[in-house]
Amino acid sequence: MFGHLCWFIARRDGTETLEKFLKRYMVRQGDGDPPVLLSDGFPTGYLPRPIWVREAPANDLPKDQRVMRQQEMKRRYESSWLTLAQFNQWRRGEDLEPSTLADQAQALIYPHTTTRNWVNRLTDTAGDPFDMREIILPRLTIYWRIEDESLSLVEDFLIDLMESGYGKRKSIGYGQVESFTLPELFSGFADVVNANGFVTLSRFVPAPDDPTDGFWNAVVKYGKVGEAFASDKNPFKKPLVQLECGSCFRDPAPRQWYGQLISGLSWRDEVKQYAFAFPLPIRFLGGTSPE
Repeated sequence: MFGHLCWFIARRDGTETLEKFLKRYMVRQGDGDPPVLLSDGFPTGYLPRPIWVREAPANDLPKDQRVMRQQEMKRRYESSWLTLAQFNQWRRGEDLEPSTLADQAQALIYPHTTTRNWVNRLTDTAGDPFDMREIILPRLTIYWRIEDESLSLVEDFLIDLMESGYGKRKSIGYGQVESFTLPELFSGFADVVNANGFVTLSRFVPAPDDPTDGFWNAVVKYGKVGEAFASDKNPFKKPLVQLECGSCFRDPAPRQWYGQLISGLSWRDEVKQYAFAFPLPIRFLGGTSPE
């Protein structure tokens, strides 16, 4: 989504304006002022379960009690999704009851299998068809943090996006936008008293000065350049290791942003990769968190 925003700025206002926009993302240790941060997209009404596991069975428990305790923990953490209310409970350090949210959230994600073909670029012949599993999200929510001066920019961008679609397969009909709601003030994320860490709602790559004390999962992104650069002789970016949504880090004074703008993934020097966290404050409370 951020890449599409940059292309929109370049088309509408020119490359110099885009360079000034991106310059504000070249920050260290929370300095600078990124004008727009955005989360990944989630099924509407749900947020990713933070990765931090707060509790672990005590080693001195009898085996049967330890097994029961582990089974209870498994039920408690089996869902990948939380409602907003549960997410805020979790951020405040409150316990959550074992839930059936996995089924509820999964009902919003439709699996779909489609048959594809491929072309051997060396022989210019078609290969054997293969099945590919896809998922469909009828409704998607993306959270934005926008400075006041950039609000009209984002609104214009979203209107443009409705005509063009988004994503790497928009040219074959994916990523079409039927309708959307313009950015509006959201007050659903509760304040957290004595916050001493953050959870991210977007994949990101920590900057050298970002916290390292936390819980995370790593994923590899295999990206490609888009729009006018998509027809390059080499449209592929280098693989990039990112930390998943829901990763949590301890920080005694949580900041408004973490992460960095990455260069050097493409043979084109001007190509940048957005790799910022969308952080929300949390309260680390003992358990298995590092002390």
